[in-house]
Amino acid sequence: MKTKAVIVDDEQPICDEIEYLLSQHSDVEVCAKFTNCVNALIYILEKKPEIVFLDVSMPGMSGLEMAQKLNGMSRSPYIVFITAYPEHAVEAFDTPAIGYVTKPVTGEKLRKALAKIRNLSAKTATEKSPQITKVCVLANGKIIPVNKKDIVFIYVKDKDVYVRTRTGEFSAMLTLQEFDNLLTEPNFLRIHRQYIINLDEILEITPWFHGSYLLRMNDCNKQEVPVSRNRVKHLKTALGLK
Repeated sequence: MKTKAVIVDDEQPICDEIEYLLSQHSDVEVCAKFTNCVNALIYILEKKPEIVFLDVSMPGMSGLEMAQKLNGMSRSPYIVFITAYPEHAVEAFDTPAIGYVTKPVTGEKLRKALAKIRNLSAKTATEKSPQITKVCVLANGKIIPVNKKDIVFIYVKDKDVYVRTRTGEFSAMLTLQEFDNLLTEPNFLRIHRQYIINLDEILEITPWFHGSYLLRMNDCNKQEVPVSRNRVKHLKTALGLK
């Protein structure tokens, strides 16, 4: 998905030049250009782009005033000031802007600004999405955290969901679909509408009816679980079977 950007400068040729330079970055899309802050502010508040390239010296509402208003948004965009005057830089950093680009705007200056934004975005995404290493199950009325790597398989029986490990079986607190969304590691695979398995815990593979398979798992009961016909191809790909 491309990062959406808005350009705000009272000189249309500069807007067009910045748009051209940004078109050389495949992950950025210029969705609008404005020559006044009022129209730009209305658009940005409604459409919520990720980046705003904003001229400091604008007629009427200045770029600095507009930046302060944007900072009140629940999810404010990254702001890069565009200025012909380097002395504006100190003032710019007293606003929500992440930096500034001096005129004439060049591809290299924009590249550095975008690199900073990409780094900030990656850091924010990491902070918002901590790595989940455990799932919680129920045992004897208590909530027990289980390491994801210790899960052998998960299955549905009589509308209830169970987690099987090498040492026991536990009642799950999530639906099978929720587990499917949570277990994003490549070693977990949905092999049946009722089963999700840990590929690392397969002991044996037995050919079964109509080109399907039975998998003997390394759980406490060494149970066999079926692979549905429409999931055989996914299993073969995951295991490197021809």
